Amino acid sequence: MAHSSQAVALGRRLKEIREANGLSQRELAKRAGVTNSSISMIEQGQVSPSVQSLEKVLGGIPMSLSHFFASVDGSAGDVFFNQHNMFKHEKPYGFMQVVGENLPTRKATLKHFYFDPQTDTGETPLMSPFDQSGWVSQGDIQMTIGAQIKELAPGEAFYLAAYTPCRLKNLSEFNSAQIIVATEVSPAL
Repeated sequence: MAHSSQAVALGRRLKEIREANGLSQRELAKRAGVTNSSISMIEQGQVSPSVQSLEKVLGGIPMSLSHFFASVDGSAGDVFFNQHNMFKHEKPYGFMQVVGENLPTRKATLKHFYFDPQTDTGETPLMSPFDQSGWVSQGDIQMTIGAQIKELAPGEAFYLAAYTPCRLKNLSEFNSAQIIVATEVSPAL
């Protein structure tokens, strides 16, 4: 039986979505109220389901037809992160975690800086080639930018232009401090 390229692409996409949602063919079939063989034949590109049939199958995930076709290339990759799949970089002041650091096409970075009590980033100022914005989520941070020194409390924030040197210090003797920093990343040249 000849498989059309559209049926094969549709089947491949359904399989990606099913697996990304942790469903077996049997579980999806049960949820959608169709047979296992129907799911198998669609995923193998052996049949091209009608709009109504595909909508019924997607109802078992649940996912709308528009969402299914809007992301048909399947290139989303990792989109959710937790303590186990974020990179953790040990630092002299504590550690830093980066969301999506291993994604080759990322255009933004979200960093979580964790400062142990009375630690700082060191004598050598930190500097980024990108603009950055940050928000203190826990503790009191002393931030030095050039000749300016400012103490930031939880809920306070900052914005740094590219190549602005800065130093960060946790002022507490007993408590940790945390900062969330967002950075836009330019595409590789």
